[in-house]
This record gives sequence, structure tokens and C-alpha cells, in this order.
Amino acid sequence: MPVEIRPQKVEPRSASSPTELVEEYFMDVYAACFRVLGRPHDAEDAAQETFLALFRAKDKLAEAASVRAWVLAVARNTAISMLRTRRPATPLVEGVADPAPIREPADRERLHHALAGLSEEERALVQMRFLEGKSPAEMAVASGQNQGTVATALCRALQRLRGLYHGEAR
Repeated sequence: MPVEIRPQKVEPRSASSPTELVEEYFMDVYAACFRVLGRPHDAEDAAQETFLALFRAKDKLAEAASVRAWVLAVARNTAISMLRTRRPATPLVEGVADPAPIREPADRERLHHALAGLSEEERALVQMRFLEGKSPAEMAVASGQNQGTVATALCRALQRLRGLYHGEAR
């Protein structure tokens, strides 16, 4: 005797209390907020704000065709609003972190020997930065390279110069 199997329509479960709503959807809300914000503490704050907004608008939640879809839409919108109000990171002002110029090297001969151990490109970078006083942006324009590339090359040249000056083989 064949058994007829019909898929049953599953009614979406609506949370009857705020506690049930939080228990049912917290991880989904947190995950949605984290995807937008990228920081755990911000995602927790956004999840709390989401549930507060849902509790304040119970009538809209009750009218929603899909409670889960409504909850996640509110979570996403809350996280985006928090992202918009987040203060942008303040950029470092160029020149503030520049070290003071070297007045007189401890051992001039040793410094010249260390400079001679650098490649021509490395020597040119050190000269532009410390003798000509150019900023990394100006150095990039002068060399025709990207500013990040120039900054990285200068950092490596200075590490190599330090090693040569202090007698380390690099």
C-alpha cells in the first residue's frame, strides 16, 4: 500500500516574549552585525540596539510575514547606522612622528663605511630623507614610485644601515 507523503507547510514560529525572541535570534543577529561592523564589541552593541528596536516596534514584528527576515533586516540596518556614526580614524599628521635629525654621528668614519655598504638606491633614499629633508611623499614623486614602496624601501635601507653601522652582517 503506497503511502502518500505531502510536505507539510511549516508555520514560522513567532516569539511570544522578548526572552524567546532573544534566545531564538541572538546568534543570527550578532553574526549579521559582525559581518557589517567587523568588531566583536561593536557587533554586541548593534545586537542590543537591534533587540531594543524590535521590542519598541512589536506591532511591526507581529505583522511581518517572516519574523527571521524582519529581525535580520533590522539588525543589518542597525549595524549600518552604527557604521555610519563611527568616528573615522584620524590620520597621522605627516612630520609629527619624524625623528630629530642626527646632529653629529658618534663615529663619522664608521657611518661612511656603513653608507658605502648600501646599494646605490638605498643610499639615494637615505640621502633624500635625511640630507635633503624630503618627506616620503616628496621622495615618491622624485623617484617616480608609489609612496608605500618608497617608505618600505627606506625602512629596509635604514635597517641595513643600522646593521652595517653596528657591525652586524645583513
